[in-house]
Amino acid sequence: MPTPGDQLPGGPQQMARDIADLKRQVRELRAARRLENAAVGAGGLRVVNGGRLAMDTPGRVRMVDIGKLNDQQYNHADGTPQQAIQLRRDDGTLAWACFSYPPSGFETQAWKFYDRTGNVILAEDTNSAQGLARPYLPVPLGPAYEGSWDYWPRATATTTTRLWQGRFYKQLPNIVLVMQASMDTSGATGTIELAVGGTVRASASVAFSVGYVTLGPYALDGYDHMQQVDITVQGRRTAGTGALRATLYSAYQI
Repeated sequence: MPTPGDQLPGGPQQMARDIADLKRQVRELRAARRLENAAVGAGGLRVVNGGRLAMDTPGRVRMVDIGKLNDQQYNHADGTPQQAIQLRRDDGTLAWACFSYPPSGFETQAWKFYDRTGNVILAEDTNSAQGLARPYLPVPLGPAYEGSWDYWPRATATTTTRLWQGRFYKQLPNIVLVMQASMDTSGATGTIELAVGGTVRASASVAFSVGYVTLGPYALDGYDHMQQVDITVQGRRTAGTGALRATLYSAYQI
């Protein structure tokens, strides 16, 4: 004979299954509050509506912080919170960040790289929107001889003579040298060369007319990052009499 429980939709067995399923869902929801492992598919991950993305070390040191800055001194002039990016070392020191400081009158965010004591050692220029704000880069200058080349290094022979030499650490893929050179006798010609590691990599012709000579860019292939590289500027006379004279104005990696 049917019981009252049998009159329920699906019967008591179905109810028991539904209750078990609800319990499982509750456990999953509770576990979802602390996500231990996950994979994001092709749709990607979006944090919206003022949310934030953060990562802490096991010792609770914040390393990654992307989203609203809680410190109100960084709020925009209209009072709205600033959204920023801060990346820290595992000791808590700020390493890389993108934010602005509205109290100083600047609303434009800038990327900055910091040393461990908080000094900005690399930053973009937000005033011109071009290039670097830091570090300050040197502008190479050469001696002014009032039109005289008497003190310039010279090559008087038809065989190669070293004029300038140096050694540097490779940090960028190419090197360029800018020089002034001339033959000191009318009708004479010569050649000026850049040798890297003892091998000539770039050359230019020189005549009886003081002018700028650019050697390079030459690709520093075959050298590892921070490997020491030897360079030599050398010259020789190829026709006529007299000497080839050359002064170095700048040498840089690009």
